[in-house]
Amino acid sequence: MKLSSKCRYGVRAVLEIAHNYGLRPTKRREIAANQELNDSYLENILLDLKNKDIILALRGAKGGFVLRRAPEEITMLQIVESLQGCLSPAECLTMPDLCNRVERCVTRPVWQKVKEAQEDVLKNITIRDLLNQEKELPKKPENSFSI
Repeated sequence: MKLSSKCRYGVRAVLEIAHNYGLRPTKRREIAANQELNDSYLENILLDLKNKDIILALRGAKGGFVLRRAPEEITMLQIVESLQGCLSPAECLTMPDLCNRVERCVTRPVWQKVKEAQEDVLKNITIRDLLNQEKELPKKPENSFSI
């Protein structure tokens, strides 16, 4: 499985919004700056996340984006599927009528196992898990100069 940049950036955007969960909405410009993302590209990603009920957009001067559910209730699988769609490595898994070899295909069970393994990994990682792991990473230096 290769994740699209839209999907990878979307996870980073949700993570940035999660930093402020229960505190305040997160502005799009703040997400773009902190995650080093293109603001106009981010706008489309945030719209998709909003339409899939991952985040909520609040209008006004104190508006921004908030999570619709707690970080521990949002899985990587939900975000990936909302931005990339089904994770099926082969079309025959979701649309068996496309192939007349489905019943006698030796590789189809392999693709099914790949799909299930991907989904299993992603559904068992939440945004809260990522927030916790992020605390253990080295901090980015504010103003690091080398002479």
